[in-house]
Amino acid sequence: MGFSSEGFLGGVDIGGTKLAVGVSDLHGRLLSVVREPTDRSRGPDAVMTALERMLRQALKEAESTAGVNQKGADLLKAIGIAVGGPLDPERTVVLRAPNLPGWDNYPVKAFFEERFGVPANMDNDANAAGLGEARVGAGKGFSHVAYFTVSTGIGGGIVVNGRVYRGATAAAGEFGHQIILPDGPQCLCGRRGCLEALASGTSIARRARESVPKDALLWRMAEGNPEKITAELTARAALAGDSFCQKLWEETGFYLGLGVANVINILNPNRVVLGGGVTNAGDLLFVPVRRTVAERGMRELVSACEVVPAQLGGNVGVIGAICLAQDLLAGDK
Repeated sequence: MGFSSEGFLGGVDIGGTKLAVGVSDLHGRLLSVVREPTDRSRGPDAVMTALERMLRQALKEAESTAGVNQKGADLLKAIGIAVGGPLDPERTVVLRAPNLPGWDNYPVKAFFEERFGVPANMDNDANAAGLGEARVGAGKGFSHVAYFTVSTGIGGGIVVNGRVYRGATAAAGEFGHQIILPDGPQCLCGRRGCLEALASGTSIARRARESVPKDALLWRMAEGNPEKITAELTARAALAGDSFCQKLWEETGFYLGLGVANVINILNPNRVVLGGGVTNAGDLLFVPVRRTVAERGMRELVSACEVVPAQLGGNVGVIGAICLAQDLLAGDK
């Protein structure tokens, strides 16, 4: 299928460690993607300037891919923006960005609208990723999708009949801040026992550093330096037979499974999609998650829902942002 030359859509994914910008045709088919590390040390103005440059570069590359004679900037119809952190109810500014210091109350949406002269639609990154997975990824064809992103932190998105459910103040879907273990480890939100404090990549590494035996394979793989212990390293050690890490991942899957079971019991989705870097552990994570969901969820609800890995990979944020741009053109913000 060829690319449409009727117009372009921009998708901007703003993360604490990486920036990604893509351009698609009006049907959402990707034409170009540009990525760069996030230089948080220079503050939001410098990052926004970099994003403007990246989008202009992506538009130029899209011209070539689509084989059009017009300038990409002239064909741009709308921009979708995915950014970490809670947004104001109108989704125009980032209220609080834990991974982007200095971004509190930054007018992200207005910046893009002023620089490119087209309307923009913004949402938090988990909602955007959930929308992308629901429409064109692992949730495609399912009416009620709950999306978990399990990475540095844990976020969530709820998509019903192809539309994001945002709640009364556009803050729904904070799956990572359900209390799983009362009086458990402290979360970055200030509370104790949140799912994020138990099953995120950050918490997996922390728990490993706190209790790794000195005779464990993980300790040797980290060369005796606890600062080298990451969630990815614990997964590699578990797959290599480290019993400490195998138990760690069983425990992680149990905690995450409790969180998934809670969401299934409350929302009754017909598909739960798990994405984010931690899910790259594969069966190490999915086997205990699915077992716990089956044991702890309500049978009638669990039987109607499958827990599956995400499909869109590293492009999920950009694709989700492009879905936001499509919604804007369709009159659905």
